[in-house]
Amino acid sequence: MRSTISSLIIFGICLLFTQCSGQTKPAVEAQKLANKIEEKTAVPGEAPSAGMYMKAVIDGKPWTATKLVRDESRGSNNYRVTGTGNETTIGFYVYIPHLKVGDVTKFYESHVADFITNDDQVFYGGRTGRFVVTKVDQDGFEGNFSFTATSSGVSKKFEVTEGSLRFPWAR
Repeated sequence: MRSTISSLIIFGICLLFTQCSGQTKPAVEAQKLANKIEEKTAVPGEAPSAGMYMKAVIDGKPWTATKLVRDESRGSNNYRVTGTGNETTIGFYVYIPHLKVGDVTKFYESHVADFITNDDQVFYGGRTGRFVVTKVDQDGFEGNFSFTATSSGVSKKFEVTEGSLRFPWAR
């Protein structure tokens, strides 16, 4: 009899705790909505590592990408390098067939380095400058870059210097 009463008390306590999680239904729904918004607005990419990084000096101030997007398209001759940090994104294409140390890619009107800031949705393009390959190995490639980013109709420009990066090959 005592064990039956003890079992009923334990069952009742368990039932009570499973019913009361400490959060109200509106609070749970609000957290779910917040998680969905965070997923949709999160900057894509992965954190820098020894095998993948991008950094530069923008208008005299150091900049480091905190999120990098690796190019996974194995069938393309162009590899897209993209890095985002401190509300600024830098991206451009590197032509990869027969890539070797010393190869130079110049930026010009039809082959710009993308430069995006939180500056009223203005899209800037690096139409002068270059990317120079400094290392190629079985894991990926490295290089240095610099360019001046401008936008038509806007007098503002950005000087990107001392850029360096490393990206892995597509898997």
